Amino acid sequence: MNILLVDDEPEILDELRGVLSRRGHTVMCVDGAVAAIRTLDQNGPFDVLLTDIRMPDGSGIDVLRACLDMDQKPASYVMSGHAGPDEISQARDEGALDYFPKPVALRALMQVLAGITANRETISQRPTAPVRKASKARAN
Repeated sequence: MNILLVDDEPEILDELRGVLSRRGHTVMCVDGAVAAIRTLDQNGPFDVLLTDIRMPDGSGIDVLRACLDMDQKPASYVMSGHAGPDEISQARDEGALDYFPKPVALRALMQVLAGITANRETISQRPTAPVRKASKARAN
């Protein structure tokens, strides 16, 4: 999967990039909200967005809002070591599917990504119904 990681802490980005890359994911890391919004616009689409909530140049909430108008929205998740219940609730209201407290539990993150992959595979394997041609109404 194509994953965008957003955090102002280089150590977090390095750790997550390493783990995700070793699992076969393509990972792009950016160090703030402004860079994330620009990257979403210029380098998307992404399958997954994982963003910190609190960053010096903006909020992960801002990044989530930037995804709302996208044709192909990423599955979006937030992480934070300091977010309160109101911020987490607001993130969910803006499209975040879940919240990971920092340090991110790698096993939980891998389970979420595996679920996304399985869901995508199921959708792509669904047979499509044959298209029926509309019959012309006959006048009596």
